Amino acid sequence: MFGGSRKFVTGLDVGAQSVKAVRLRHAGGRVKLAGIALAEIDYPTVNRGATDEAANAARVDAITSALEASGTDISTSWQVVTAVEGPGISVKHVSFPKMPDSNLAESIGWEAKKHVPFGASEFVLDFQLLARETGDERGDETGEETGGEADDKADDMHVLLAAVEQRHIDSHIGLLCEAGVEPCAVDLVPLALMNELDAEGLVDGAVAAVEMGASTLSLSIYRAGGLLLARSVRMPVTRGAGRADASDGEGESSGARRKWQTFVLKEVQRSLAFYNSETGRRGIDKIYLSGGRALAEGVAEHFTDSLKVPTEVLNPLKDMDGAKIDIDRRGRELQGPRFALAMSLARRR
Repeated sequence: MFGGSRKFVTGLDVGAQSVKAVRLRHAGGRVKLAGIALAEIDYPTVNRGATDEAANAARVDAITSALEASGTDISTSWQVVTAVEGPGISVKHVSFPKMPDSNLAESIGWEAKKHVPFGASEFVLDFQLLARETGDERGDETGEETGGEADDKADDMHVLLAAVEQRHIDSHIGLLCEAGVEPCAVDLVPLALMNELDAEGLVDGAVAAVEMGASTLSLSIYRAGGLLLARSVRMPVTRGAGRADASDGEGESSGARRKWQTFVLKEVQRSLAFYNSETGRRGIDKIYLSGGRALAEGVAEHFTDSLKVPTEVLNPLKDMDGAKIDIDRRGRELQGPRFALAMSLARRR
């Protein structure tokens, strides 16, 4: 998408409590970390009569600070890739009767409103035609013929349908424009996270990426063929979770930590049950955690014990060096999980 002349790409992750920027140099099919920065959003104190405009200005300041500290020239911000998440997005697998590819786009345009949960809201739509899974990869795991309805649907076209509410994306783009940034691409968080897993060779079997930010939980399940399931839900508000991208454990009580961990575990279990039902599979092989909350002590072990699925904290910075670094308070190794989304976005070419 970017074209061969764009050697540098900056992934910009605008969270609820901080902004992360990762700048990568693309050359010869490889990437090198060229800059990285994190800027906490300094929201006005509520009891001082903070307004939406003041809060918005704080976000704009953080965006500008993170980009400049990462070495990104805002005047050439066509190098910036960003993403949106939350209830304003929808990613679904949809089946259509077999038809010429030339007719698929028109059919999807007509049928999309049946499959997206936005009611009368305007939305931006995109889709990708998927290869049909066969044999023991879908339905009957023994690979035996199931007959009947399964045979009738054998030639259906399987499509990944992605939609974003227009007002949701307009709000995000408007915020960036106030900071003087015109991004070259806007991705969806559940889709973007696969970039990092794929680059590290971690998509082995069925794996889940769980991005746990300050206000939103994004969960995706991938196989080598692509995305199988995506969900994005609001995280519960917990006391003390307003710092360090809510939260790496600083200022957060053990009770608050248990609350959000229980919430995430239930949402992951719900997603796995739906995944098993929709695909006929039996669970997944590994879970990768990222986002600020993945910094909480013992979180991967807790998830492994509770879900009986090997769980690991994703750290995309562990093997990266030689970059301009601007990370406060902690070393790159400890902060890595917070930059997983920004790194995934920066890997896009």
